[in-house]
Amino acid sequence: MAVVAQRVLNMFELPAKPGEEELLKAFRTFISWCERGGKAPSQEDWLLAPWVALQGSPALLARSTFSDQLAKLLEVEAQPRLLAALIYSYIRDYAPAASAAALAGEFIDRNLRRHNSRLAVRWRERTSGVRLFEAQGAHERLASAALEARGDVKGLMRDLGFTTELVTRSGFHEPTAEYLAGKLVRELQSSAEFDGETVAQALSFFRLGSELAFPGLRVQLADTLLAPFAHKELRNLAARAMLMQFFDELYGDPRSHKKLWIGVSQDAKKTITRWLSRKALDLFFDILSATADPIWKWRRAFWLALERHGAIDEAWPVFGREALDYIRRHPDKKSKIVASGQLQGAERRQSVMLMKIGKFTVAEWSHSGSARIWAEDDSRAPRLERRFYSASDLREDCLFDQRHDSTQSYRWQRELMDFLAPRIGIRVSVSEMRP
Repeated sequence: MAVVAQRVLNMFELPAKPGEEELLKAFRTFISWCERGGKAPSQEDWLLAPWVALQGSPALLARSTFSDQLAKLLEVEAQPRLLAALIYSYIRDYAPAASAAALAGEFIDRNLRRHNSRLAVRWRERTSGVRLFEAQGAHERLASAALEARGDVKGLMRDLGFTTELVTRSGFHEPTAEYLAGKLVRELQSSAEFDGETVAQALSFFRLGSELAFPGLRVQLADTLLAPFAHKELRNLAARAMLMQFFDELYGDPRSHKKLWIGVSQDAKKTITRWLSRKALDLFFDILSATADPIWKWRRAFWLALERHGAIDEAWPVFGREALDYIRRHPDKKSKIVASGQLQGAERRQSVMLMKIGKFTVAEWSHSGSARIWAEDDSRAPRLERRFYSASDLREDCLFDQRHDSTQSYRWQRELMDFLAPRIGIRVSVSEMRP
């Protein structure tokens, strides 16, 4: 079994990387030889040449003295040892626009076609579809192929032959991530029917546990993945849920984690704030159900129907005393609350959900309270994102006041929708309001 395992390893894995000190010594020898006509590299140095071929500025392979000799050695070796090492270096040090990477790819492609070893045959077969060694656009083809393979970028890398080390980190990772983000959004905008698992797999490439895998792309990823949906809602609900979860876990709510959103466009922040309204609404109505609001199911069905249509731009729960006591007794709920306010001067059991809907501010009072609506430019309209609210602030004279009468016959729901629909351009049918 051990012999068979070693044969499989030889077929699929790249050679072990030499020690750093050894490689540094060889690199310095090549630099001295290329730049100052120093001592010619030894045979041992040339055995290490592929490992350092893409190192330096400019890279060694961009220097004709080095590249001409390496090309000759590659063309005469009987077993593809130098070639295997160059494949490793190409993947590790890939740079889309670098001439040295393009030349390395040409060397690899030419010699893979020349060799008939199992290693060469296997690399030819598994990389031909994405033309991995055609450096220009290789990362774009890899990202596109991953989306076609249910979004699993690292799984595709393994299938292509990347070692465990290279699957974790390589020159392909960051340019692939940049292109993947743009490609994913373009597909979603064109109504591609990606399921939630495909989107989740694609997004997993951008993270390492609870942190971004590419901190330098923090602003770019948010702008690329969110800003396009600021003014045209993403209709793929599964994709929207996966994107919302990704940004909620890695960036947090822009209203409470401002530092992580520095530099990100207003459109991107507008999108995630709107999407997070679903999380706030779910939590709010969960707590209302626990604090015995008698019509919480109908309230929830009505407002979530509007949220599904993209009508709710922002939601800010304001919890009363009974709700806060409940939250303190249930740590699982408390851990989900980041952006919220506290209600003062109201009945103990009452809470309020503040919402931005179009050019209006809405206060949905629980427990026999009404839904109150103000124009956003009304000085009496409550401002979202405050820490504390008095009951009197949320009961100021308003544009529209809807009592929750005849809930099960949908009277208040119809009347409230009749007010909102012509003003926001969205109408929810009664069938969508059913709990």
